[in-house]
Amino acid sequence: MSYNTNNPSNWSWSKAFAEMNKTVHEAEMTQQCINHVLNYPGEANGVFMSLNKTQQDDVYELLNQILWII
Repeated sequence: MSYNTNNPSNWSWSKAFAEMNKTVHEAEMTQQCINHVLNYPGEANGVFMSLNKTQQDDVYELLNQILWII
């Protein structure tokens, strides 16, 4: 088996923490976008929760495209 620098088990601690921070940031941005775009009132029964599964998937797909631009 050849050495693969992209394999997480071969990452340095700084690279691993940088990747973790990136993932956490993307998750936080996704949640904030959902909250703002859908006027989420902060309750478990907000607008996003009232969307059907297809609509929720569409929102996530759009947010994913937006977040990759940022």
